[in-house]
Formats: sequence, structure tokens, C-alpha cells
Amino acid sequence: MARDRIFITELRVDCIVGVFAHERDRTQPLLVDLELGLDTAAAAYSGRIGATCDYGRVADEVATLLEFRRYKLLEVAAGELAAMLIGVHPMIDEVRVRLNKPQALQGRAREAGVEVHRHARELVRMREHNEFGEVEILHQSREAGLYLLHIEPGREIPAHYHQIMRELEWLVDGAIERDGERLRGFAPVVWRKHRVHRYVNVGPRRATLFCCDIPPFVPEDEIVV
Repeated sequence: MARDRIFITELRVDCIVGVFAHERDRTQPLLVDLELGLDTAAAAYSGRIGATCDYGRVADEVATLLEFRRYKLLEVAAGELAAMLIGVHPMIDEVRVRLNKPQALQGRAREAGVEVHRHARELVRMREHNEFGEVEILHQSREAGLYLLHIEPGREIPAHYHQIMRELEWLVDGAIERDGERLRGFAPVVWRKHRVHRYVNVGPRRATLFCCDIPPFVPEDEIVV
């Protein structure tokens, strides 16, 4: 078990969250507490941010997924956030996610929410090989799928679009061009239906994208141009 912790307290994300009709057409605040268990010794010695988890990047990833997904249940949100963080940041041994919904019980309680604690060893990952490399399945439910797309050097995810799925993607690692433009830093994009997109690994080693599909991946909806 990791002895070191990186934490973020009360990260505010205004997003769609809730099961009631009035919660589905307007945003409300969600307060997120994160605790990441990992070994920070290498970062403490080297002074390199690449040797640890950049909490600024983590905050951006969490906010982006919450805003994209439009969750109904906090339990689903907490589980997906934990799976995403462990998958995207291999150095994380364990993660605690606490979601506080301040407007849930107005006038009756100060706080209401959900907290989950997950270990990396508990994350069951399936892998599927294909023409561009490998798909690593981090989490799938009836609502959505979370994946890592590993693209081998010189390979590509060819130009394609979707008629059913709505898709969120961002660069995790490596040298990737998206529609001819090199990706740098955290550059998430939401692909809505009928939007053509293409990725090419232009580097010397495997590159990785994070992908969230709503609904979970539908093979026949990968329509190559």
C-alpha cells in the first residue's frame, strides 16, 4: 500500500448530475475530494513533475469527464473517476474519490454524497488487439465505456465518424497527430455524431489516448471514411 498521498480538496465542478427532471436541464455544483496513493520518492529526489502526478492535470481530467458524462448517480461517477485516474496514471496505487452534492438535501442536511476507495490491483482490465495496436478496457457499464487506445508507431486510427456514440478523447502519452495537427498537453475533444476524426502515431514508441464512449463502444458504429 502506498504511504504517500497527493490530495485535492473541494474541487468545484458545475455539471449535470442527478436523476430528477429538474436536474437534467441545468448544472449544479459538485465538490470533489481526491486522495491519490503513490510513491513520491522519485519526484522528491529528481524534482521532475513527470515523476509524480500533476494535480493540475488530474483536476482538469476529473472536471472534463464529469462535464462530459452528465451523470445521474454519484455512485457511477465516483466509480468511473477512480477507474479513469488509475488507468491514465499508472503510478497510482490507490485512489479515494469523495463527491459532495451540496444542493441534494437543501435545508435538511449540510452535505450528501458518495465516497469510494479503489486499489489499482482491483481494476480488471481486458485487452483487445486490432489494426492500430491495442484497446485496454478500463470500465464498462450500460451507460458508458472508458478505454485506453494504444497506438503503435506508424499506425493510425483511420478517419471515421459515429452515428450512435458520443465520444470524449484526450492525449495520455506519446506523439499523436489529430487530423494532421500534433497534440500537445491536455487537449480534450468531444466528438459529436457525424464528426470525422483521425489519429496517427508519429513518434518512435507506443502512444496512448483516453477515450470515453456514450453508450459503450458499438463496433458497427465505427464508420470508416
